[in-house]
Amino acid sequence: MIAWDLTVFYRRGDTGGGQGLHGLSNSDSVVQAARDAARAAREWADRTGSTIKAVPGRLLINGVLGPIDLPGLDGSSSLDEVAAGAEDALHQWQVQQRPAVPEYESASAIEPEDDGTAPRSVSRGGELTVLWQDLAATAALEDVAAGATDDDLDAAENHTGYQWPDEVRELFQLQGGGIEIVPMFRLLSLDETLTTWDMWTQINDDLRERWPEGSAPDEAAIRSAPAGSPAEVFIPDLIPIADDAAGTSLCVDTRPGDLHSCVVEYSASAGGSRPLWVSVNAMIATVVDSIRNRRPLHDGWTTTTTGTLIWYSDD
Repeated sequence: MIAWDLTVFYRRGDTGGGQGLHGLSNSDSVVQAARDAARAAREWADRTGSTIKAVPGRLLINGVLGPIDLPGLDGSSSLDEVAAGAEDALHQWQVQQRPAVPEYESASAIEPEDDGTAPRSVSRGGELTVLWQDLAATAALEDVAAGATDDDLDAAENHTGYQWPDEVRELFQLQGGGIEIVPMFRLLSLDETLTTWDMWTQINDDLRERWPEGSAPDEAAIRSAPAGSPAEVFIPDLIPIADDAAGTSLCVDTRPGDLHSCVVEYSASAGGSRPLWVSVNAMIATVVDSIRNRRPLHDGWTTTTTGTLIWYSDD
């Protein structure tokens, strides 16, 4: 099933405005969901005596895909034409949203003065350690909470039941949470990650009991799908690394595949998102690039560099 949200613009007599419509499509096809949304808009207009304006509606799929323009709701296009246009528009939207890993300047070019506040070394030092040193220098990070030990991480892996990617272990060795690494998302400590993992697992178990018999998502199929594939429910293969304190977590997807270790969003209402970054390394590199080159992140977010990261929106 696909959830859709559609805003249509209408006039009714001397008044007008925008009307939000919501629904579920009994299909996994975006084309069918767009067709259902367009049909619902026309039925609503007939029922309320409204005239849909000849301007595109705004369609959101599963709470995370879009919004995209949906022209033709006024009847100038058939339902099939509206649906086909939505498929093309969503494809273009996804292309535009793919994270680009910037050309990256090595940390060796920065060579910050060692005043005793440089990030501590880690036993699994690698590319992420270099990126983190760049982040600490570029953002002038202060009072970074101490990270986890190898023993801590081994215990965490035992708790989740599988081995974590090296860069995830490295991330938790480098810091102990609290930094707003990207807009609205704060890095978790290792203990917070396990608490969040337990919470999502319990929520998933509770939801499974409420699904009508035979209608629950096939967790085995979701877990066997390649990394970056949609996840309708939380699966143990997702490692939470940050959250927004409002019900959404950034997780590393450890399923096998070309996008193994990609970073996705997960929430109970929307499930797992498309990959936001191809790796934790790419996420940190994007943040450093944003700070160093004053390049807005996402939808116009910029940050200050006064000892911690604080993101501001242009809106």
